[in-house]
Amino acid sequence: MSNMVNKATREDDLAFLMGAMTRITGSLDMQTALIETFDFLSEHFPIEAISLHQYSPQLRSLKLLFLVQKGRFDFVETVVPIPEEEAGNLLMHHKGVTRLTRTSQISNEPVVEAHGRALAHLIPYKKRSYLVGTLRSEIETIGHLCFMGTHENCFTEEHERKLKHLLTPFALTMTNLLQYKRTIEFQRKLNEENKELQRDLDFLRGKRIVGEQNGLRKTMEIVQQLKGREVPALILGETGTGKELIADVIQSISPRKDKPFIKVNCGAIPDSLVDSELFGYEKGAFTGATTSKPGRFEQAHGGTLFLDEIGELPLQAQVRLLRVLQNNVVERLGSTKSIEVDVRVIAATNRNLELMLQEGTFREDLYYRLYVFPIHLPPLRNRTGDIPELIYHFLKSACDELEISPLPEIPKATTERLLKYSWPGNVRELENLVKRGVTLSPQGPLLLEELLPQDEGWYIEPEESQSYFEKSIDARVEAVLEAHLAKLNLPIPIAQNALPPAAESTPVVQTLEEANRTAIMNALSATSGKIHGPGGAAELLDINASTLRSKIRKLGITTEKK
Repeated sequence: MSNMVNKATREDDLAFLMGAMTRITGSLDMQTALIETFDFLSEHFPIEAISLHQYSPQLRSLKLLFLVQKGRFDFVETVVPIPEEEAGNLLMHHKGVTRLTRTSQISNEPVVEAHGRALAHLIPYKKRSYLVGTLRSEIETIGHLCFMGTHENCFTEEHERKLKHLLTPFALTMTNLLQYKRTIEFQRKLNEENKELQRDLDFLRGKRIVGEQNGLRKTMEIVQQLKGREVPALILGETGTGKELIADVIQSISPRKDKPFIKVNCGAIPDSLVDSELFGYEKGAFTGATTSKPGRFEQAHGGTLFLDEIGELPLQAQVRLLRVLQNNVVERLGSTKSIEVDVRVIAATNRNLELMLQEGTFREDLYYRLYVFPIHLPPLRNRTGDIPELIYHFLKSACDELEISPLPEIPKATTERLLKYSWPGNVRELENLVKRGVTLSPQGPLLLEELLPQDEGWYIEPEESQSYFEKSIDARVEAVLEAHLAKLNLPIPIAQNALPPAAESTPVVQTLEEANRTAIMNALSATSGKIHGPGGAAELLDINASTLRSKIRKLGITTEKK
């Protein structure tokens, strides 16, 4: 008799398993398949929902991944901290020491209670039993399959037996589901990147650069000389002047305009990740490198690579970058194989690369490799005629984004005040100022000058050509020169017949400016007009060459090499 019962049980279990497998594999859409599987299982189990979660021993937390209910599937993505006293039991379950766990009611299990409360926005929180099975592949624990009962003490030994039959097929299903989820996320990121690239293309095809006929006219004429050419370009300018925008224009008139255009902000990459980001890495090259990844040079093969903030690259990365530019090959981290690349490089920086050369923080050979076609962008304070047009451009853009109509008014006095500001942040600062003004006063008028610094030192008077920052730099230059004048033993030639007889024995006193001028002119005379480098006037005066040039310019000293 018992044999007949066992046979009937086995036949029943087989029919149950086949029915479950039919639903699990019944649709290519994993969400649809799991909803249909839930409908089938609800005929055999007293359940209201099925969830999958994973346990993180490091965080001592459950990561809830999805919840299936009648006619509904939800990705959850919720992390639930676990009390320390319960972590040991979960770790045993995570390692597969126990394959099944059955709870009688929610109030008796802190972990179950935390799980239920975390899902309360999707399924009512109440007292219920849980039946949990560990899903394992051949090498690891995938997660925990959780049957959420309809009430307390609703699961029996028969339910446990049937769930055991489901663990293997569900483990495979869950592996595919997690991969499916990762694919969806990757697809979403690709779509976002595609939309961003499309916006860039629309900009390049249909919009002009504000100021290209005024303050940027000379710059754009220089840029147009690159049309149809592939020489490296180096864009130089202060922060916020629009260097990336000029790189976009260069790409749009390049023979490679329909090829990859990869942008890298060198200043945003940690020093330890520069090599892997630019040159790629092989699987196993370092901890966490579970797959091989091509670097930015490989991604830009056949097209253009824009290296923004090139002056921020550490010296070791500069060495490897130079090798790529010279030999047109890259080596991924963890590999000795050379990969040929065909890439045009456009670089940009707001740093003084010549000063960095003298300080030894930028390689001279890399500098000359990049300095083939330099393009200098003027700061906004030198193209104030573009400010009204830029204000209108940013105003319209901000109002379109915020769906504001009509455009708020900007008083004439405000525009006049903005024309006098020195704009240390250049065009980017102006754009952010307009956005902030529109956000604060969408109906207008936009009194943008009230959002700027009130100290008059930030403003340029009509008769002045120097900004607050240039004047500050000159003051610092003078202070540095003063500090070093005491160390000089240079002769100060003074005509004797220029002195009155009574003053012949009186020490001659010069103004500080006269002393500075005399010291600099003597140094230039002693070095035949050479300023920087070994034996130059800067070395003789023991000051930075850039500092010396600034002082020479201010004093109006001519520097002609003999």
